[in-house]
Amino acid sequence: MTIRAVTDAEIRELTDSGVWRSEKLYHVLDENAARHGDRLAVADGHRRLTYRQFADATQLLAGWLSGLGLPPGSVVAVQSRSSALIPLMHFACDRADLTFLPLSDAWRSREIGHLLKKSAARVFISPPDSEHFSYSGMMAELRGELPDLDVVAVSTSLDEIVAGSTPIRGSHQASPNEPRMCMVTSGTSGLPKISLYTDNNLWYFLTTYVRTLEQDGPEVFVNLAPANTGSTGYLFPILTPLLFGSTSVMLEHWNPVVALDLMEREKVAVAVAVPTQVIKLLDVAKNRRIDLSTLRGVTTAGAPLAPEVAAEVERAFGCKILPMYGATDGGVPAFTTVSDPAEKRYVSVGKIIPNTEFRLSAEGEVQWRNPIKTLGYFNDDTQTEAAFTPDGLYRSGDLGKLDEDGYLRIVGRAKDLIIRGGQNISPREIEDVVVGMEDIAEAAVVGIPDAVYGERVCLCVVPKEPGLPLDRVAGYLRDRGLPEFMIPERMVEFPEFPVNSGGKVSKVDLRASVLERP
Repeated sequence: MTIRAVTDAEIRELTDSGVWRSEKLYHVLDENAARHGDRLAVADGHRRLTYRQFADATQLLAGWLSGLGLPPGSVVAVQSRSSALIPLMHFACDRADLTFLPLSDAWRSREIGHLLKKSAARVFISPPDSEHFSYSGMMAELRGELPDLDVVAVSTSLDEIVAGSTPIRGSHQASPNEPRMCMVTSGTSGLPKISLYTDNNLWYFLTTYVRTLEQDGPEVFVNLAPANTGSTGYLFPILTPLLFGSTSVMLEHWNPVVALDLMEREKVAVAVAVPTQVIKLLDVAKNRRIDLSTLRGVTTAGAPLAPEVAAEVERAFGCKILPMYGATDGGVPAFTTVSDPAEKRYVSVGKIIPNTEFRLSAEGEVQWRNPIKTLGYFNDDTQTEAAFTPDGLYRSGDLGKLDEDGYLRIVGRAKDLIIRGGQNISPREIEDVVVGMEDIAEAAVVGIPDAVYGERVCLCVVPKEPGLPLDRVAGYLRDRGLPEFMIPERMVEFPEFPVNSGGKVSKVDLRASVLERP
C-alpha cells in the first residue's frame, strides 16, 4: 500500500530534476552492456559474466517468465545463496514487469511459507536439495497452503527451463514508479515483513550512495553480508556496480579468511559489511600478510561500529570506514562520505541527504521520508500504519541527535531502553565504551527483569580469552566516566553472538539465552 500518494505533479518534478528516471532499471543495464560489453559485471564462486553476457542472460530469463502468462506485477520469489542468480532474476523480472522477491537460504518452512503466502507469489525458484536440507520436501509440505503458486523450479535446472524461450530485448514499456522490488526485514521479532520499492526508489537510493564514494572510474565491489537480505548484502555491493559500470564479486558464504582472500585476489575497492564482519576481518588480518592496497572504502550498516574499532580498521587496511544509517522498512535518510572527517565518520551516520523531510520527534525518535522509500509493507496495512506517522514519515524507533554541523548521531533504540529504578539507560552508550577494551571482541547490552529495580543491566560479551572478570570490565567503565547506575551488574560470555538472517546481532535471542542461564 502507498503511504503517501505520489502525485503526477511530484513524479514530473522528480523526473525533470533528474532525481527519478522515466525508464526502468534494465535500460541502465542495457546501456552499460552496449558501452562496456566485455567488462566483468558480476562474478560468484561458479561463474564470471561480462556485461554483455549478463544482459543476454537476463533477456532469456525474462523471455521464460513472460511465457508463463503472468499478470503484470506478479511476484517471482527466489531462494538462493549469494550467487549471480539473484541479480540475474532481479533484472529479468524488471524486463518482464514482474515483482522480484529474494529470500534467504537460511529460512525454512515457517518463514518461506509465510512470505510466499503473504506475497501471493506465482513463481518460486528453490535451491537444490543438499545433505543438510530437503527444499523439495519443504515445498511438498507447503504447496497445499499456497493456492496462488503456479510454478516451482529448482535453480540448478534453469538452463533447461529457459531452453526454447525467446529473449525479451527491452521493448517493455512499464512504469518505473510501480512497486517491483521486495526487500524482507530481518525479523528480529516475529515473522519477517515484505517492504516494497519501485525502480525509481532504488535509482535515487543508489545514485545518492555512489556519490558518497566519489569514484573516479569503474571499481570492484564485494558483498560480505548475504546477497539475499536487503541493502547491505545486495543493493550496495551488487546492484550499485551493475548500474554504474563497475564490477561485483560475490562471497557465497561468510568466512573471514575466504573473504580476505577474495578481496585481495579480486583487488576490491569497496566492501560492504555489517560491523561484526568487519571486526572478524580485522582479527584474522592481524595474523596474516595480505595486500588490500586497492581497498579504499568499507560501508558498514545494520548496527553501529565503535569509534575505536573504526580507527583501528582504517589503520590496518588503509581505507575509510563509511557508516550508513537506515532501515529496510524506511529507506535511508543519511550517508557518510569519503570527504567527511574521521571524527564525524566515527561517531555519526553523516548528514541528511537531499530531498529528505526529516525530523526528531519530541522524544528524540528519528523520522523521515524521501524519494528512496514511498511504499509500505506488502499486503499488511496494520504493520504499515504502525511503522509510519499519520503524515507519512517513517518511525525508525531510533533515538538521534543532530550536532552543530548537521551530522546525525544515533544514540540508542527507544525499544532497547533499559529503565533501572526510574533511570533511562541507553545500551548503545555502554556498548560504545566497552568495545574499546582490548579483552573484548564484541559486546551487547540487554535489560533483564529485577524485582526491586524493574530492570538491571546485563553485558553480553564475546571475549578474546574466556574467563574475563566482571569487576575488571566494571572498573574499565568507571574509569571512563560511566555513572554507577549504568555499570553492568551481570556479564554473560558467548563464543559468538546469535544473528538474524541479515547478519545483525539479535538482541531478542541474546536476552532469551541470558534468561535461560542460572
